[in-house]
Amino acid sequence: MDKSIKNKVAFVTGAALGIGRATAILLAKKGARVMLTDINEEEGNKTTSKINDAGGYAKFFKLDVSKRVDIQTVIKKIYATEGSLDLAVNNAGIAGGVGPIHEIPFDVWERMISICLSGVFYCMQEELKCMLPKGFGRIVNVSSLAGVNGLGTAGDYSAAKHGVIGLTKTAALEYGAFNTRVNAVCPGFIQTNIMKDVTQKIQDYITEVRVPMKRVGRPEEVAESIVWLLSDSSSYVNGETLLLDGGFKAG
Repeated sequence: MDKSIKNKVAFVTGAALGIGRATAILLAKKGARVMLTDINEEEGNKTTSKINDAGGYAKFFKLDVSKRVDIQTVIKKIYATEGSLDLAVNNAGIAGGVGPIHEIPFDVWERMISICLSGVFYCMQEELKCMLPKGFGRIVNVSSLAGVNGLGTAGDYSAAKHGVIGLTKTAALEYGAFNTRVNAVCPGFIQTNIMKDVTQKIQDYITEVRVPMKRVGRPEEVAESIVWLLSDSSSYVNGETLLLDGGFKAG
């Protein structure tokens, strides 16, 4: 177990599958008391049971991060029952990619921003309210390679993920003096459900040409970096965006 993680209360959004699930499981292995949230109740409960069956400590809360009042309700309940909220991973999101900017339907744009950007903002507001009185907090926001690059046919997704980085850097400036660090990770192509929507032709191009490591990443590899940023091993890292892309952006 990691002494800087052990017994800390960790809040993870989008924890039912993929990067969120891998992060919740790793945090539990490190000794954290993990509060899993997701709109996918069935898979969220499965992940929670997996953690508890392995001897960890986990609870599940159904949560739609686009709904500010629901976030407030869930986090207040966690704080009341657990007595703290120390670590937070704002990971919940959806995939983009519907066409060029002039063809993106307004309702698609609104949904993307409400989940991938406003959801992070709403969560951070409530997380920080719990962390500031204790003078301790660690937050990791999950952006994307699309948050530092443009992404053709997914302007809505890229805009939201760029916004997450802006929030991360601003929060790092505002709360660093209160022993609260805020960082972001920017995964590239990771083997999650989102990859199911990527054609085999594009996947082959990614692994054979674009990524120097010749493969896509695994959710567990992203989880390791997230947990590192939440731990004391990264004690002087604040306001950073960590690229996890196998070298995609290097050339």
